[in-house]
Amino acid sequence: PGDDLLSDLIAAEIDGARLSERELVAVCPLLLTAGSHTVRDTLGNAWLCFDRHPAALAEVRADPGLVPGAIEEVLRYLPPVPQFPRVAAVDTEIDGQAVAAGDWVMARIPSANRDPAEFDRPDVFDVRRQPNRHLTLGTGIHFCLGAPLARMETRIALGAMLRRLRDVRLAPGVPLVPHESPFAYGMESLPITFTAA
Repeated sequence: PGDDLLSDLIAAEIDGARLSERELVAVCPLLLTAGSHTVRDTLGNAWLCFDRHPAALAEVRADPGLVPGAIEEVLRYLPPVPQFPRVAAVDTEIDGQAVAAGDWVMARIPSANRDPAEFDRPDVFDVRRQPNRHLTLGTGIHFCLGAPLARMETRIALGAMLRRLRDVRLAPGVPLVPHESPFAYGMESLPITFTAA
């Protein structure tokens, strides 16, 4: 044991129960990949959004204080994790559809993040959107463990790119190929052109 997350997971217990070796082995790759893939895809998705919405990019360049809000809007508008499978804990109803306890449901994050009952002008990319209660990083007991770290890493990387790169554009004539995973949305590669600041 040491002063690290894996040691904390090994020692953690709830009501005397600890994670099994199988559970520990299953959670480790998730912890290693979820943060890096989510940050990578959020950063790429930010440039996709800025390419499609150059006025938003100009706003963020003019006011770097908008970077955190821009990241939240990217997470809402083009979520890096588009769906989550869940099992209903109790009998319930979702939009008139009966869901029995034990049924599998697929939470579609882009749909939730564009709900007009929750978001004013849901199809508009707005880096100043307030409030922005998107569900991309989950909520409640399903809130993403790495959300604060992912937000910080994305803020640092995007801030550095905004300071160092000018005239950023998607490389012309290069087809965009999304990941094949149904649980991640981003591009396999995102070639850009730019001028150094």
